[in-house]
Amino acid sequence: MKRIFLLSALIILSAAASASAQTEAELKQYFEGRCVILKIDMPATKDGVNVYRDRAQPFDYGNYAAKLRQHGKSLRRGDTVMVTKIKVKGKHIEFQLDGGGYGVMGDETPGVYAPVASKSRREKRLEEGLKREEDPYKRRRMREALDELRREREREDNLNRAIAEQAEEAQRSRIEEKALRAGSRFNIHFGAAPTGEALTPEALMRALEEYVEFDDSDYAAEFDSNPEGSVGSKL
Repeated sequence: MKRIFLLSALIILSAAASASAQTEAELKQYFEGRCVILKIDMPATKDGVNVYRDRAQPFDYGNYAAKLRQHGKSLRRGDTVMVTKIKVKGKHIEFQLDGGGYGVMGDETPGVYAPVASKSRREKRLEEGLKREEDPYKRRRMREALDELRREREREDNLNRAIAEQAEEAQRSRIEEKALRAGSRFNIHFGAAPTGEALTPEALMRALEEYVEFDDSDYAAEFDSNPEGSVGSKL
């Protein structure tokens, strides 16, 4: 009995996964490569803009403004941009534009290593000799030599840090410039994994209608080929 229950559960899960993959493929076929016109500015990051379909207020303007301040604008209101990827991912759908935003796998992240100066052989020998030396005069001379070597090592560390900071600043500027050309995305969130009607082009267009205008010239052919005028009926 237990084996039958497990088998039934596996069949249901497999069917659900297959249906999700099928509807994702249909969404990709419908949207990818087509153009939309933005009604809002888009932040220059793969985190994009979140839209929550299960909330009374689907758009968090505070979080949106913070992303624009932190990352700048990669896409601007009124821009005509291409839908480059649709991804059904757990409880949300990614609607990627002009590349999906900077920070995806393979994109450069800021950070430059500053090497730390290691002790020289002389410094190590002096430290070992100081442990054994008993003569006060010689001990004082050895400490003076050690102090000078340590100051020299500290100066080298300071120089390495300064060079690394300059390199990181240049790297950060380069990354910011790349991010401004890497697009952005919408993340449409649902209370549960989207299924059925939620995974139709028509539903996705309704979810984004406050933020995106679907270019009539780009979508006209789809409507003309559909006698009922329904976007979702092609599915």
